[in-house]
Amino acid sequence: MSFAHRIKSEICSNRPFRQRRQRAMACGLLSFGGRFDRDAISIHTEHRKVARLYADSITDLVGISGSITVQEIRRGDRRSIFAVKVDSSADRAAVLLAFGRDADLEVWPVPDSPDEIPAFLSGAFLACGGISDPEKSYHLEFATQRKELCALLEQLLAGQIAAPKATVRRNNYLLYYKESEQIEDLLTLIGAPRSALELMEVKIVKDLRNKVNRATNCETANITRTVNTAVEQIEDIRLIEQSGGIGTLPEELQELARLRLSGADLSLRQLGEQLSPPISRSGVNHRLKRISEFAENLRAKGPQTE
Repeated sequence: MSFAHRIKSEICSNRPFRQRRQRAMACGLLSFGGRFDRDAISIHTEHRKVARLYADSITDLVGISGSITVQEIRRGDRRSIFAVKVDSSADRAAVLLAFGRDADLEVWPVPDSPDEIPAFLSGAFLACGGISDPEKSYHLEFATQRKELCALLEQLLAGQIAAPKATVRRNNYLLYYKESEQIEDLLTLIGAPRSALELMEVKIVKDLRNKVNRATNCETANITRTVNTAVEQIEDIRLIEQSGGIGTLPEELQELARLRLSGADLSLRQLGEQLSPPISRSGVNHRLKRISEFAENLRAKGPQTE
């Protein structure tokens, strides 16, 4: 079951939320569902509960049921499409009148008060909303073929959450959010608080995983850099050994050179602690640089012949 499917199931099962603003939710569902005019009142959805809610809303609010048909259409990919429609022209006229859809079809039903906006948006999401799997990306969208409905929805969303981004894709007007916080707020607003919490949990886990990966990568890079530096230091000291011996180094560098040869895996701090007397990490680093410079001078002189 997809994340979008679970969200719509939660909304449809949230009886207290639906019952408080049943008409407002039905307005959003019918307006954004499919056809909502004299010739057809219908919706096609992959969600059985959304189809049932669409039919029940018309029955409860308008008082008709005999001409409402719910049909399951099986597809080749084994998923079903549920088609709901009002067959009788007289009943369609009654539905349009009940929901304030004027005879000229120029007016769309809108929420009667600010308190009804969440339920209206909830119905719109059930009808034309979608959301990606949060494990992969954060993306919630509404898609409608009606420009005027898109403009209405954009205004309502901007007033409740934030102005959504807009685009047109394959003759559909799209409004969408990509910020996880805005998506969480919207899901809570439209009656899916459990799904909002699930999204928050996924985000927390992803953030922690990313932090661990960054820390691991940083630690690996530091280890690699330390190892490479130690190898270079040992190569310098071996060159000095072959060119006259460690005894040719200044006295304060000789003990450190021998320690580095015997302890290739020791950190600068550990090297400093084993010197007599002990010195700081920065002191060890300074002396190793002097040893490196000594070796570079030998390289510059070239091979010594006896």
